[in-house]
Amino acid sequence: MKNLTEFNKSDNIKICYVSCGQNFRRRLSELGLFDGAEIEIIKNDRWGPIIVKIFESKIALGRGEALKVYGNKI
Repeated sequence: MKNLTEFNKSDNIKICYVSCGQNFRRRLSELGLFDGAEIEIIKNDRWGPIIVKIFESKIALGRGEALKVYGNKI
């Protein structure tokens, strides 16, 4: 299990765990990022935001936010 900053572009990820407070967890859940969700890394240049694709939407996460989301490559 790795946080989202450790994955590469085009990796498909299944979210396993979100390590954060209730408000941030709710915000991520409303965006579709919750335990068990499958996402694709669209952009991770090792600086700046990480862009993920969930369903048919693209979402930008700051690096600090991405550090709190853990998953496994599928």
